[in-house]
Amino acid sequence: MAKVSKSFRAFFLMSLSVGILACLDAIVKTINAQGMHPFEIVFFRNVFGLVALLPFFIRVGFKELKTQRPMYHICRGSMHAAAMMTWFWAITIMPLADATALSFIMPIFASIGAILFLNERSKLMRWVSIGIGLLGMLLILRPGFKEIDFGTWVVLCGAIFTAISKLMAKSLTRSERPSTIVAYMSLILTFISFVPAVFVWTWPTSEIWFWLITAGSIGSLAHIIQAQSFKEGDVTLVEPAGFLRLIWAAAIGYIIFGEIPQIWSWIGAAVIMVGVILLLRSETKNEKSAFKTQSVR
Repeated sequence: MAKVSKSFRAFFLMSLSVGILACLDAIVKTINAQGMHPFEIVFFRNVFGLVALLPFFIRVGFKELKTQRPMYHICRGSMHAAAMMTWFWAITIMPLADATALSFIMPIFASIGAILFLNERSKLMRWVSIGIGLLGMLLILRPGFKEIDFGTWVVLCGAIFTAISKLMAKSLTRSERPSTIVAYMSLILTFISFVPAVFVWTWPTSEIWFWLITAGSIGSLAHIIQAQSFKEGDVTLVEPAGFLRLIWAAAIGYIIFGEIPQIWSWIGAAVIMVGVILLLRSETKNEKSAFKTQSVR
């Protein structure tokens, strides 16, 4: 990976991250189907996510927890807690594919916020890619287009919280290690998510314990990879890779839940792929041109 462009690395890492998160969504639906409330799932996901990070900190030392921006970590953790609880809630009251498609509005919020608050450049191809991705989303929703229901509002609120969290994560990558960002996020999320979990508490069965431990482990892995992708590239570059989550969700839905996507889902996914491929080619080309210019100088 060190031999390829930073743009490609950033894009690849985000693609891998959303694939892992799609697997996490399937696990959440499985646990909820066995009687556990989404808020309690959020708590245990963060507990075991934090435990999964302990071997890493034992190996490298707890110096990774040193930070000069503790309050910023707390604010970011609060936003992410709200995002996680709304998302886990949404995917238990509506189909995974529909929730995933609706969540694609988040990169729009994140991209606008990155330009307004992080001073990132507003490149035409980045907006074109996002526009193509949204077109693909509309094609997927076309067969079942209906009035906005409660689940849709939950997804949209979660998208706003997630966009804020991602922008804050990008800001943190300028001074913090990816592992430090994820460690503080897991620690803060664990404390915050415990409060609502108390009111819906049920003790897990042995099978659910296994899935909860798996959810926490892969969740932490996904966010470490995602934090590194933000470090490698701009928010407006890596966010369109999130559209690939729909393809992951469709595959997982078919394999695990027996869901067969309609033809419009595949057409929309193809349109999304066109958008992200155009973006990747454009960013890679621009990066190579910049490198040649610097070499000449």
